Amino acid sequence: MAPSPGLRIFLIVMLAITTAVTGLLALFGVLGVAAGANDTAPITVAAAFVVLLLASVVALVGVSIRASWARVAAILAGVAVSITCFGLVLGIPILVAAARAPDLSRPRSA
Repeated sequence: MAPSPGLRIFLIVMLAITTAVTGLLALFGVLGVAAGANDTAPITVAAAFVVLLLASVVALVGVSIRASWARVAAILAGVAVSITCFGLVLGIPILVAAARAPDLSRPRSA
């Protein structure tokens, strides 16, 4: 079974959705900590969402520019976002698309 050529676009869309969702959650977490929630739980949750946001941004940029490390970054972002229940809805399609997409890196010029 040959992979579909549209998997790269699908992966970019899923990474963009993941970036938007984790960005909002990271923003709410940082705003909560900035508003005075100085317990360890809100700080840990905010830091976790910031890390998830960074992972998804790096993967989105890598896949968009067709970097040589794009597949690894997308798989790591898919695994990282899958630590949350809602993240599994986004993470599993990211993992499948990153593993099967045939055109994540630039074609080599002769």
